[in-house]
Amino acid sequence: MINNNIGLNFQGFESSAYQNRRTPSPPQDYIEDSFQLFSKNKIFMLRIPYSWESWEYNKSNFYEDLEKISKVADAYNISCIYDNHQWECSSWLGWGIGMPNSLLSANYQKNTGNRPNRDAIKDFWKRWWNRKIISSDNIDGWEAQISFVKEIVAYLNNKKSTYGLEILNEPQVYHILDYNKIGHYHSYSMQELRKCTDKLLFFNAAVSHIPFDNPISQSQVAPTTKGGTVYDVHMYPPSFYNMRFFRLVFSLLQNVQIYIGEFNSGYKYGTSLSKNKLIKYLKMFHKSKIFGWALWRWYYTQDSNIPAFNLTNVRNGKISPNVNFFNLVDSMRGIYLQ
Repeated sequence: MINNNIGLNFQGFESSAYQNRRTPSPPQDYIEDSFQLFSKNKIFMLRIPYSWESWEYNKSNFYEDLEKISKVADAYNISCIYDNHQWECSSWLGWGIGMPNSLLSANYQKNTGNRPNRDAIKDFWKRWWNRKIISSDNIDGWEAQISFVKEIVAYLNNKKSTYGLEILNEPQVYHILDYNKIGHYHSYSMQELRKCTDKLLFFNAAVSHIPFDNPISQSQVAPTTKGGTVYDVHMYPPSFYNMRFFRLVFSLLQNVQIYIGEFNSGYKYGTSLSKNKLIKYLKMFHKSKIFGWALWRWYYTQDSNIPAFNLTNVRNGKISPNVNFFNLVDSMRGIYLQ
C-alpha cells in the first residue's frame, strides 16, 4: 500500500502571487485537473506553499485560491500541509518571494525581478532573528507574521483536507548564534499556534550560510515543546551524507518525526531528474522510515534553468504531466507497492 504521507509540492496561483511583479496566470481548470491527476496516480498528500506577500498584495484573491485548493482536496481525499513559504526573502529584494512590502520597503531599496542583493538579505535575517524588524504599522515582525499565520489557520483549520501547517520555510542562518534564535522563534510561533489548532505543526531545518553547520547546532532550531511537531528538512539532492546528518539531528530531539518537505536532484543549471535517480532517492527514504516526503514541484510554469523542477506541460491551455511526473509515479509503485 502507498504511504499516504508522500507526494508533491503543489504551487497555487493567487496564494503564491508576487507582490512586486506580474505572476503568470494558470491554465484553465488548473487546480481541479491537477488534483484529479494526483488522485488517479495515488498521490494523497501535498505540501502547499503560500506567501505572506501574496496575502498582503490581494487578500480576497489569496483566500479564493486557498478555498479552491482546500475544496478540491476535500473532494479527492488529499491531505494538505500548508507551508508559510519564503525563498530569497521577498520579491521586494529581487526574484524571491515571501516577506511582504510592509517589512521591507522602509529599510531596503526596491530591486524587483533581479538577482537579490546578498548584503540586504543578510541584513534582513540578522535583524529578523534579533526582533529588530518593525512593520509599517509599527508592529514587531514576529508578532505581525504570527498574526497572519493565525488568520490562515483559522481559515483552514476545519477543512477536512488540512493535515498540518508549517511555521516558516527555510529560515536562514548567517551567524552561529542564529540557530538558538530560530529555536526561540519556533517556540514562540508554536505556542501561539497551539492556541488555535491541534493540527500537526512543521518546523524547518535552518539553511546555513556559514561553515559551522552541524547536527548539534541544527538541533537548536527545534521548539521547546515538540509534541505534535514534525521536523521538515530539504535535500537537493538526497544523499547518504545528508540523510545521516539529519538522522543525527533527529537523535538529539524527542517526540519529533522527520519529513522531507522538499527534494530534487539538485539546483545546478541543467540538472535533470531520471527514473534511476528517483528510485535511488525513494529507496533511501523508504529504508530510513521517515514520516514522509514531497518532491519539488508541481507548477504550471517551466523552470528554464533546472529541468528537474518541471513536472508538467501545458497543452491546449490545460495542465498535463510530463515524463518527470510519470517517472515519479512508476518509482513509487515499484517501491511502495510490493
